[in-house]
Amino acid sequence: MYRLPKLSRRGGRPSALALLGGVLASALLLASALLLAGCATAAVSPSFDPSTPCTADVRVAGAYPDLEALVPARLEGQPSTRLDSGRNCTPTNLGTLAGHGISELRFAGGLWERSSTSGITLAVFEADGLTAAEIGEWYEASARVARKTQALDPTRPLIDGRQGYRLDLLNGDVAQTVVAWPSADGRVVQVVIAADVPKPEIEAAIAAFR
Repeated sequence: MYRLPKLSRRGGRPSALALLGGVLASALLLASALLLAGCATAAVSPSFDPSTPCTADVRVAGAYPDLEALVPARLEGQPSTRLDSGRNCTPTNLGTLAGHGISELRFAGGLWERSSTSGITLAVFEADGLTAAEIGEWYEASARVARKTQALDPTRPLIDGRQGYRLDLLNGDVAQTVVAWPSADGRVVQVVIAADVPKPEIEAAIAAFR
C-alpha cells in the first residue's frame, strides 16, 4: 500500500496512515496497514485477474488500469515515482470500512517521493457506497492508536463545493496530512497524503485532480 513514514503500531493493529490499501514499500508509501487501516500489503501477483472474487489483498501495477487513469499523471510537472493499483477485502485492511458494509475496496495511487521522510501520494478509492467521511474515519482510527502520533486535527472542509475530510497530525516530528473528497462524478474518493511538505504543495496536489 502507499505509505509515508511508518506510524508506530499499538496492540498489533496496522497503521492506516502509512497509505492507502496497497496503492499507498518505500518509507513514503503510507504506513502499512491507506490507505488504508491500510491498503494491501500482500505479495504482488503477476497473474491478478480483477474479474475473480476477492479472497486476498492485492497490489500490482496495472491491476485496475481504469482507476490508475484517474490518478493525475503529473504533479507540478513531474511524473510519479510509482503508480499501481489493487484491492482490499480482508478484515485487517478493511478496518472500519467493514463496519459500513464495504467488503471490497479498490484503489489506485501514485507516489511522488521527495526524500526518505518526505513525499506526496495521490490516490483514488472505489467501493459501493464509499464516502470521503468513511475513508477519513479509516485513516483517523489507525492514527489515534499509533504511539508516535500527536496533535491530531480532523476537519471537514469543502473542496470544490464537495464535502471532504482532512486530518493534520504529527508523526514523531514529521507533519503529515490526509485529505479525502469525492470526485466530481461521485465515482471515487480522491485522496492526497503528504508528509513533511509545505502547505502550497498540498494545495497543488489537491488541484492536480481538477
